[in-house]
Amino acid sequence: MRIVNDEKFIQCVEALINPVAVGKLHFFQSFKKILPSFVFKRLLRHTSKKYPYIGFVIEPYSLFLFFRLKNIDKAKSLLPDRFVLKKTKLFDDDEPEYYFGIGNLSTRASTFWGVRLESYLIAEDKKTGLPSWIFIDILSNTLIALPSKGVVDPNCKNALFTTNSRGELFLDIKEDRTGRRLSLKGTINNGKMRKLDQSIWVMGNTSIGYGKNIADCDHAPFAVIFDPAEVDRAIDIPINDVLINKNTLFPGLAEDELCKVICFPFAQHYIADSPGNHTMVKNIDEMIKKYNTLGDSTLKTFSTRAIEKLFFIGITVSALISVSFLVLLLLKIVKF
Repeated sequence: MRIVNDEKFIQCVEALINPVAVGKLHFFQSFKKILPSFVFKRLLRHTSKKYPYIGFVIEPYSLFLFFRLKNIDKAKSLLPDRFVLKKTKLFDDDEPEYYFGIGNLSTRASTFWGVRLESYLIAEDKKTGLPSWIFIDILSNTLIALPSKGVVDPNCKNALFTTNSRGELFLDIKEDRTGRRLSLKGTINNGKMRKLDQSIWVMGNTSIGYGKNIADCDHAPFAVIFDPAEVDRAIDIPINDVLINKNTLFPGLAEDELCKVICFPFAQHYIADSPGNHTMVKNIDEMIKKYNTLGDSTLKTFSTRAIEKLFFIGITVSALISVSFLVLLLLKIVKF
């Protein structure tokens, strides 16, 4: 099976991304302390049922760092019971290893827009047998969706990830609360395009889960739909061309030395399941079939309408309470 029209799919993804919705969500997020967190989680699930897909774009030069796991027992303890740690290949002709991965992305969607640092373990879903990317941490200067908490505030004011005209990479991301940090400088000029292992880069992205620390009671994974060609090849950057100045993300979990550095020098377009939804994909042909179907569809984008309604109801109720209190106060004054 082949991709029929990638331009239509790209247009579909771009149409799902609404920067105004991101701005509104940031605005309403600032009022979350007024309402219990479970209310926002329920709103998110309600919205997800109405809008089951989220379109997002990873901008060019996304950077993936991989380290060999050192503390296997610790890594296993971070996985939900549904998943088991798995050795995997990254490039097609690699030998399988246990990896700790860090994805550094400039990305945009209708629910977030900014820089993200994602920490992963690679596992196997015991229910489906699929290789799986498991998020064990997310640092970002934009909103973050977590199953256990719903939408949470950005946790990094310092989140630099960029390139320059000489092909150099600059990254410096630091978590505000803990000071955990990843800082590096590198170059992509000596890298070479190599074929990636499709089992993890394609099928692994149809089974994305969360570690115990950020998952909720339902550990069902979610999927992203995309053109497999966007992960067919990537730049293999020599590890000596990347200098890590600081890495305090997960001390002791993996070896200190890099073993793989992978860069995608082009944009990648995805349609992801909204929280609580899961698109089942059995193989690459089925992925392409769903890709072609979604490209021909008119999808509704994420909306903050439900949150807006709740917000304005809250304002109205607060105003009525204030007016009622003022009237009672005036009546007491008049009686005296």
